[in-house]
Amino acid sequence: MANEQYGKKLSTIFNNDINNILCASSGKDITVAEYKHAVECLLLTKPGVLAQNVGMPDPVIYRTTVATTWDKYHAEVTQAIWPGLPEEQARVQSDAVRKLFDFGTDPLALTIEVCREHGVYIVASYRMNAEDFYHGELDLFDFGRAHKDWAIPGAHCLDPAIPEVYQHRMDIFNEVATNYDIDGIEFDFMRWWNMVSNPRENHQVLTSMVRDTRETLDEIAKPKGRKHLLLGVRVRPSLTETLTGFYPNPSCQDAGLDVKAWIEKGYVDYVCPSFFWPRWPGLPNTAEFVELAQNTNVGIYPTVFPIPTWLEEEGPIEIADRDRLMRYKNEFCEVALKCYADGADGISTYNWTPHHQPGMVKNPVRESWGLGAKKVQMYIHTILGDKKALFHYLKQPNALPS
Repeated sequence: MANEQYGKKLSTIFNNDINNILCASSGKDITVAEYKHAVECLLLTKPGVLAQNVGMPDPVIYRTTVATTWDKYHAEVTQAIWPGLPEEQARVQSDAVRKLFDFGTDPLALTIEVCREHGVYIVASYRMNAEDFYHGELDLFDFGRAHKDWAIPGAHCLDPAIPEVYQHRMDIFNEVATNYDIDGIEFDFMRWWNMVSNPRENHQVLTSMVRDTRETLDEIAKPKGRKHLLLGVRVRPSLTETLTGFYPNPSCQDAGLDVKAWIEKGYVDYVCPSFFWPRWPGLPNTAEFVELAQNTNVGIYPTVFPIPTWLEEEGPIEIADRDRLMRYKNEFCEVALKCYADGADGISTYNWTPHHQPGMVKNPVRESWGLGAKKVQMYIHTILGDKKALFHYLKQPNALPS
């Protein structure tokens, strides 16, 4: 069971995409030093926990005998789904993973190494039932190719209500916790829509998965000499209400996520309610999750996205654009402080790319946000876990501290 105050004291939780570093890498020419440098730059954000997305939940970006590795089919499926993409670009991620394997390492192992050097907790985050590759999703991994008839009806992902699918998932989670020096596991249930067939009836399947993973982590912690391994969940922005945003955001109830039971039974250490692509002013219903976690040791970390609606509409914020930088900085602080006003224990982030700056990664992405915006993101993430620091930054006359 989750215990003591583990979940309440994590400060900030940075969820990093599975390919965030790979897509910006040198591909077939990547080196161990290049990958580690990118992780080090990411950690300039000073997260309390790095929730590194390592699987979808299958394929994965580490060495495995249970799942399929990212390099096996990624380029093939990428070219099939996006035929206009240049071949070199389609291959960059698979080439990078394969090269790291040749070096006797992998993205997860290197990320753990850097996190240990910097004293940052690292959890293996799984994007549950991802459909990023649409109708090609099941072609990304051997188990999916072999069992397409086990997909959720109308979806491009497997149904954990089928016992064999459930067991395959549990084998994946057991393997990573056994073989890698992680501080826990995170289930990302908010990134895609179809978590299980007939979610209102089959919610117990997902509760069993959370419970069984909690038990697995407790069993694995002992022989490793670890007092506790974290289990976190990234969930929908509300318990029962469908919220509107950039995309539809069904409730936890509609997705089969019995967050109330997970908290009451002590299965999880932290919960990150979130919109998908939650452009400001989009924030989850933090207060209702906080109420569930009262008098428990479970932490609530609402998710803050780095982009307001007006930035996407108006274009990038560069360093010289003082007025827009100030507006950006001030609204950023206000959004984060609203989470604390609603009772949050800390802040969760996802889809941030502040480390995609010149000199940090080889080929930065989302440059359309502007370098000024990325520098504000980099700084504010270092203080997101500190309400007093956020209030202080809000009052400052400059967006970019000297």
